[in-house]
Amino acid sequence: EEGWIGCRARGRGAPPQVRRRRFPRARFPRARLRKRAMPPARAAAPSLPPCSDCGAKSDFDLDPELGKATCRCGMVMPYRPAPARQAAKKSPTRIQKWYAEMSRRLGGLPSFVVKDASRMYHACLLKDKERQGCKDLDLALAALDRAMCKIGILRSRPDLLASTAQRVDGDGLTAGKLLVDSKAKEPLPSESPTLEKFVALLCEELKLRGQWAKVAAAVAAQADALGAGRDTPPLTLAATVCVLVVERHPPKEAPSSQTIAAAAGLEEKDLLETYQMQLLPHLQALLDASQEAILPTAPPALGAPAPPSGKLKPVSKRGRGRGGRGGRGR
Repeated sequence: EEGWIGCRARGRGAPPQVRRRRFPRARFPRARLRKRAMPPARAAAPSLPPCSDCGAKSDFDLDPELGKATCRCGMVMPYRPAPARQAAKKSPTRIQKWYAEMSRRLGGLPSFVVKDASRMYHACLLKDKERQGCKDLDLALAALDRAMCKIGILRSRPDLLASTAQRVDGDGLTAGKLLVDSKAKEPLPSESPTLEKFVALLCEELKLRGQWAKVAAAVAAQADALGAGRDTPPLTLAATVCVLVVERHPPKEAPSSQTIAAAAGLEEKDLLETYQMQLLPHLQALLDASQEAILPTAPPALGAPAPPSGKLKPVSKRGRGRGGRGGRGR
C-alpha cells in the first residue's frame, strides 16, 4: 500500500540486508504483492530443536505419520506434532446458573423445561417502559413457572417464592406472569402431556432422531397398551423407555443412563429402579414392538391369485449345433 518492495539478501556470516526500491503503483497490481503462503510440506517447526548437524532452526520436511523431520542437510530427527487446541467451552451465563440452582432447589427439572424457560425469558427482555417495572429475576421465575405448567409440573406460589431465597416477592411474580403471558404465542394446555409426548421431547433433547425416535414411540405405545407403569409419572416412564431403546438399539453415540436421567430431571438410581420394576416384566412384548417399528411386516393380501398348480415343463438344454438348437447342425 505504501509502494515499497522489500528484498532480503542473506550472505554467509553477514546479517540480512533490506533494500527498498520505489516503484509506480500502476505497473504493479495489488494481487502480485500478496504474501505467498509457505508450503505445508516445508513449514516451519518451532517446537523442534535446531538441527544438530547444520544448526538450522526451520526448513524441515515433516512427516507426522512416520514421526520424523528431515533437515535440508539430510539429518533425520524425531518429530511429534503438537495436539490440536480444543475450543474453549462457553461459560454459563448468570441466568443459566440461576436456573440450574432453581432446578436443584425444586427437586430436579427436565433440561428441555429449563431451555423453554430461558427462551421465554429472553423474549421478554424489552425496554424498561414495556417491562412494567419487572426485574430480571421476576421474569425468570415467571418464565420457569409457565414452562413447568406446560408439561404438568405444578408448584404452589409459596414454594416458588421460597425457592428464590426471598429474592422475588409476590408482586414481582404477578407482574412477571402478566408480561410472560402477554408474549406467549400459545395458551397453556388444559391436560398434561401423554407418555408419547414426553418420549418425543426426551428424544429431541437426547438427539435421538430417525429410526430411534420411531422405535421409542412404538415402545411407548405398547407400554401404554400393556398398562406398564400406571402408578409411575409419565416423564419417569418416558425416560425408562429411552433407556430401553438405547440399550437394545444402540446408536453410534449412545447417551448413558446418567445423561438420560439428567435430561429428565431424575436421579440415576431412581430411573434404573423404575426400569427394572416397570419395563422388564414386559420386555419381550416391547422388543417385538420395537422390531415391528424398524421392519414392519406387510399384511397378507387375501385377494392375491393362488400360485399355479401342477408341474412345470422342464427347460431343455441347448446343444452345441448351429443356430443354438438341439441336435446336430444341418
